[in-house]
Amino acid sequence: MKVLVTGAAGFIGSAVTEQLASEGHAVVAVDALLGGLYPSAEKVARRQRLESNPSVDFHQLDLREADLSTLPSSITHVIHEAAMPGLGLSWNDFALYESCNLSATARLIEAAAEWPLERFIQISTSSVYGKTAAGDETLALAPASPYGVTKLAAENLALAHWRDSAFPASVLRYFSVYGPGQRPDMAYRKFIAKALAGEKITLFGTGEQTRSNTYVDDCVAATISALTRSSPGEIYNISGHEERSISEALGIIEAEVGRPLLIERQPAARGDQIRTAGDSSKAQENLGFTHTVTLESGLARQVEWQRSLGDR
Repeated sequence: MKVLVTGAAGFIGSAVTEQLASEGHAVVAVDALLGGLYPSAEKVARRQRLESNPSVDFHQLDLREADLSTLPSSITHVIHEAAMPGLGLSWNDFALYESCNLSATARLIEAAAEWPLERFIQISTSSVYGKTAAGDETLALAPASPYGVTKLAAENLALAHWRDSAFPASVLRYFSVYGPGQRPDMAYRKFIAKALAGEKITLFGTGEQTRSNTYVDDCVAATISALTRSSPGEIYNISGHEERSISEALGIIEAEVGRPLLIERQPAARGDQIRTAGDSSKAQENLGFTHTVTLESGLARQVEWQRSLGDR
């Protein structure tokens, strides 16, 4: 396989890229290195690590405007991780989310028509289900944020190409991915950083919101498996098997940090999910997706990683 990974300097994209390279695949890695949700140094460091890998061909380009004909014409598989994530900012800058999540996807699909493509994995999110995402892929779709709307539109665009011309698109819907490398704007990363520093944690909502958290290594394994085991036109939930509340997660973090947490409660954030409990039976049966890490173990690894960054 010659695999194009977009968003390759991001949290999951970088982990996917490094794992593919370690398995002996040639990887074309693309990232625009956009700022905003990441400290610039974090993405730059990932780029440098990827560029030092002889199996990775890194291209810094923006899918919204770059000349995509500069990419190798021999790409056989695509994992389209690149997107503008996050709920809050999407309410204030819809143009950014539309361009990054939908227009960029359209341009990438057009470019891919020239490649000997065997599979195009469109990465999506449980946010397409809306405030309650509990069940399998047949759940009603009711996104409750502009972010979720643009990600659902990107899914529909990829699948429209499949219906029209057998474009080999499959969709993976990620549920609350966490672990070492997590984005700085995500809840567990923020909670742990504040806990290590002994600072006040802002908790939006009651804390009884639940998540079926997916450990990053399990997510990466499922994503790579989809390159050969997914069926075009199909959608797969990639979700952890434990439904746990935010309050439970905070308790685990408190035990790992070894000091009481200081928590300031605020009203629920706009578009925030009340419950996620994804049923991944389809991915388990078809992709070999497995759950290897409990929330306790995964958060312990993330605390250790954030300590290594100096989040004390």
